[in-house]
Amino acid sequence: MKARITPDGRFIQIHEFTDLEIEQVKFSFNKRITNWRFHPLVKKKVWNGYISFIDRYHRIPIGLWNELNTVCKTYDLPILIEGIDQVIDYEFDEDDFRKWVDDFFADHPKIKPRDYQVDSCIPILKYRRSISEIATSAGKTLIIFMIFGYLYDRKKTGKFLMVVPNTNLIIQTSEDWEEYNNGKLKYVLQMMHGGTEKTKKDVDVVIGTYQTLVKRDREWFDDIRTICVDEAHHTQAGSIKKIISNCMNTQYAFGLSGTMLQNGSTEALTIQAYLGPLVNNISAAFLQENNYATKIFIKVVKLDYLDVDARIKLEELRSRKAEIEGSKLLEIERRLVVENRARLLFVCDFVSKTTKNSLVLFHNVKDKYGRQIYDYLREKTHDKTVFYVDGTTPIALRDDYINRMEEGEDKVLVASFGCFSTGISINNLHNVFFVESYKSEKIVRQSIGRGMRLMAGKDRTNIIDFVDDFSIGRSKNYLLKHGEERMKIYQEQGFPFKEYQVRL
Repeated sequence: MKARITPDGRFIQIHEFTDLEIEQVKFSFNKRITNWRFHPLVKKKVWNGYISFIDRYHRIPIGLWNELNTVCKTYDLPILIEGIDQVIDYEFDEDDFRKWVDDFFADHPKIKPRDYQVDSCIPILKYRRSISEIATSAGKTLIIFMIFGYLYDRKKTGKFLMVVPNTNLIIQTSEDWEEYNNGKLKYVLQMMHGGTEKTKKDVDVVIGTYQTLVKRDREWFDDIRTICVDEAHHTQAGSIKKIISNCMNTQYAFGLSGTMLQNGSTEALTIQAYLGPLVNNISAAFLQENNYATKIFIKVVKLDYLDVDARIKLEELRSRKAEIEGSKLLEIERRLVVENRARLLFVCDFVSKTTKNSLVLFHNVKDKYGRQIYDYLREKTHDKTVFYVDGTTPIALRDDYINRMEEGEDKVLVASFGCFSTGISINNLHNVFFVESYKSEKIVRQSIGRGMRLMAGKDRTNIIDFVDDFSIGRSKNYLLKHGEERMKIYQEQGFPFKEYQVRL
């Protein structure tokens, strides 16, 4: 079987094959989405839940080059890909890169890259398209800077574009890079986010939010030679796909995230299709074992407060799955949570008794559950300073709260998962509360990562996970099942946890 990279560099086109070979490849690149049975279109029987990663012209997205090799190896199919050197830099000199790092940081007053940080740059530079799972506190920003610095200093690429999910990360990255650079590289950097959309001329680096970059004309991306997507698990979002697709002339395209998706899943293949294969996996467990991150201890607090009659009614509703969608039943349970006064008081009392600084993450903005917690803590806890953030909070105010959390003790930041589960860096954080249920592995792991930042004198971070137990007999409610899914994540990621039963 023979294939070639298409002239635009975006696809691998299989052009010589037997019927058996192409059928096996088509079968292997046809995947069902996760939880396909629950998709509305599947329920209406207008879609079978499958996504094909090979088109009618036998083209596969360039980022799936390694997946194609894996499929061919698995089924003993011979494969020759012409032009693969567009993806793999066979001339990359690893020794030259390591020497550059040693020389660049030799006289730096603060920064000395860790071995794993340098090692992780190697496959990103060698395999020009890739994704890397690098846990929170591993130093993603430094890794990206080293890749940019080497390419810029050795004149191996042109304009560098870094895509981030929010304005906080733009400012944070710009400040960190200035510290890492220590005045050595004379690059020009532009930040692009809401309110700063003017394009500067002759810039070397652009760091922008996907919300702003997606509005640029396609021609704006013509001189981008390297694109880096931070928090790359968002790559499934249509706007980020569009940005990557607009970068027609890239030599390097890579993404980093603390939480990549399960290998082989449709969602994981979608990310790889746009960026490339997974080449690094630096886990939270590795960081904690080697004292590169703060150790995490999790308390799972199962709350039992619903009366028997209400439990029986919920169990009856769950037994009518054919009539009532699971999402509606879940919404009923969530409403029981936000409307229960005893639960609210217990959670607030728990938060108020903690020492040092805490982050309280909530889900329900519409019914103002987080706002209720904030109001209660403000009124009842006179020894604590309490802040509140949701999607309506101005960026400048969020930045001010983050800065104030870094100093002193007895401060509580009540924030929505959507705003503070990803990409926010607060070193002076000792407790993280999950006060409402979330099942998404990405969000759970990213939220735990908020507490992993190292700080002098901080030996551990406590995660307090409240789980609502409305079970009756062996019949379990949805929120309890969510809690059990989170415990599986804790176990898989090597986070120690202990369960507590509380009757309100």
